[in-house]
Amino acid sequence: MDVFWYALTGLLLAGYLALGSIDFGMGMLFSFARTERDRERARGAVVPLFLANEVWLVAVVGLLLGALPLLEGELLTVLRIPVVIVLCAWMLRDAALWFRTALPSGGWRRTWDVVLPVASLVLAVAWGTLLAALIRGLSTDGNGHAVAAFSDLAHPFSLACAAVVVVASLRQGVLFAARRLPEDDPDQVRLARLAGRLLWPLVGLVLLAAAVGVSGASVAVALVAVVAALATYASERLRTAGRPGAALLLGSAPLVALPAAVGVVNGTTVLATRSGEGALTLSEAVADSASLGLLAVLVLPALAAVAYGQVWMWRVFARQGARAR
Repeated sequence: MDVFWYALTGLLLAGYLALGSIDFGMGMLFSFARTERDRERARGAVVPLFLANEVWLVAVVGLLLGALPLLEGELLTVLRIPVVIVLCAWMLRDAALWFRTALPSGGWRRTWDVVLPVASLVLAVAWGTLLAALIRGLSTDGNGHAVAAFSDLAHPFSLACAAVVVVASLRQGVLFAARRLPEDDPDQVRLARLAGRLLWPLVGLVLLAAAVGVSGASVAVALVAVVAALATYASERLRTAGRPGAALLLGSAPLVALPAAVGVVNGTTVLATRSGEGALTLSEAVADSASLGLLAVLVLPALAAVAYGQVWMWRVFARQGARAR
């Protein structure tokens, strides 16, 4: 049962990255918008959905607090710098989406037009770096406690994973934007071309991340990377076959692969260190049986309701722009 709660936490995080990556990508695409109409159309595509996408991250934090309280405390302590960066970029990105049209001033809008893509880029880089450090294992200090050293965050594997999240998010944003446009729209053609150009760089980055990955678990990392690369290639085939929804779903594979790799590489060591000192196992981190029983009664029905609400919102809003045309 302990493994169930750990796996559910990872699944929720994977869901957040799959959905949130679209928001990251749309935010980064904002810098490529050529006219005010294009910028407002991009903003209008994201605004109805981004808060619903963020619910999954809130659920991750809540589940950590309830089911894995010791892990949450360790993560917030050890990874406090990347976590603070994520929170700041998250708030600035959301503020840019809300505040851009709050005043009619051109300078006001141009300011948020810079903040939005920069904050979206920082979010993508921070998530890739943070998850790579958890996959590879953290350093330990002189007292044998886990620490996130600069060498952990700036390791080639961390940088490669950050690049994967950036390019995968940008491609997801392109696929989402193209999905909302009619096939004869000039912007749809331009976006389709960009999605095709991003395919092989993304596949190459996924394989590069595996090549510079964890030496002691190279087979596990390689397996996850190959599956993610194949799913990305399949997503491009689905896009060219006129199935944008399926392409968007499979295109999230490189994002989902990162939290999956944490479990595949480290097993039930929920906070791994390369030396083994200061590591935290699942049996140490999980809450008591009474708390888990209460969570099962309260949380699981709530998650089912949230999942239903997410599906409903996507059915209503995700293709609204295309229908309007």
